[in-house]
Amino acid sequence: MPLHIAIAGAGIGGLAAAAFLTRDGHHVTLFERFAAPRPLGAGLMLQPTGLACLAQLGLDRAAIAQGEVIARLWGETVSGKRIFDVAYGEIGPKVFGLAMHRATLFGILYGDVVRLGVPMVPATEIAASRLDVDKRLLIDTNGREHGPFDLVIDGTGMRSTLRRSEMRLAYDAPCRYGAIWGIVAEPAGWPHRGELRQRYDGCHVMIGILPVGHAPGDERRLTALFWSLRVADYAAWREAGLEAWKARVIGLWPAAAPFVEQIKSPDEMTLAAYADTGLRQPYGERIVCLGDAARSTSPQLGQGANLALIDAATLSACLREQADVATALATYAIQRRAHTRFYAIASRWLTPFFQSDSRSAALLRDLTFPLMGHVPYLRREMVRTLSGMKTGLFSHLDPGQWHPDYALAGPALSSQPA
Repeated sequence: MPLHIAIAGAGIGGLAAAAFLTRDGHHVTLFERFAAPRPLGAGLMLQPTGLACLAQLGLDRAAIAQGEVIARLWGETVSGKRIFDVAYGEIGPKVFGLAMHRATLFGILYGDVVRLGVPMVPATEIAASRLDVDKRLLIDTNGREHGPFDLVIDGTGMRSTLRRSEMRLAYDAPCRYGAIWGIVAEPAGWPHRGELRQRYDGCHVMIGILPVGHAPGDERRLTALFWSLRVADYAAWREAGLEAWKARVIGLWPAAAPFVEQIKSPDEMTLAAYADTGLRQPYGERIVCLGDAARSTSPQLGQGANLALIDAATLSACLREQADVATALATYAIQRRAHTRFYAIASRWLTPFFQSDSRSAALLRDLTFPLMGHVPYLRREMVRTLSGMKTGLFSHLDPGQWHPDYALAGPALSSQPA
């Protein structure tokens, strides 16, 4: 039976859920706090898991055409010591990552939602909800009520206020470190196209260069440049002046000069702050959280967009397969538990090795990570982790469960690297 469903938040997870559920015949209304939906952030990585979910919507080819296929991830210290060098091909000939400008992925999903005719309520920030017999009403920040709905989906992100009235946080710890991000043009002759490159100075400095393909309306090949930074130091970074920062980056990584020199104003670098947040369970009566509203982590494993896409695909499948909303939500929580728990724990465990003030963590990382890279089994497990496939220490899933084009066995996609 078609449901009347409200989705709060037109981010990656909210838009994907709207697309899946509308295709299933449900009546979806999308609420967005901005006057016109828009993306927040710079670059992101889609893994085979997220791409397989996009393929269910028929949108993966558009993403591949506009993004940048990533075959390899490389990290080294400022002294040139290799910390990791992993290739997606370790676990299958058609396994790859896809780096994208966030606006590009947003545009693909938003365009699909518009094409499907999903009603949108703009400039409406949802603050809370309440039950009304066997339905749920939404309450915006002006006190107006919307609904009633058979189901409410919270896709409003890691600082959601909507979830507070119905769900309990299991943990909520702001990350001390964040990052500043900027988008610049790829310099001519850059030799590492198709690679995410990072350089570290201890655990307190991380510089990253990620090719992200094209942005909407921009034919240039673009790159996301990021610099790890304590959130509390952001104001001081701005006050110190751009030239001092540029000199420091180039001093630590001379090859980054053609990227850094394109930045002309601190306003071109956007601060991204993170939190380690999770719920005791991601649903209540006729309400469910997905994406960062359900759990958020540091970005060390680059899984945020992937987890949101998988949440959306899984929720739509549970609503198709179960007889009632309550059973569907309980099933959804069970199906997502192992996968999301693994990435919450793994991100929490990895963060001190790449974003902290710990000297001992830097020494341990620089000693053990290269050794792990020489063990074939461990190297494959590292790739599975990065690919969004792990569900436990010794278990993993196959993206083919969402779409056969991304099954680990079978013919490769023509759009991916040879």
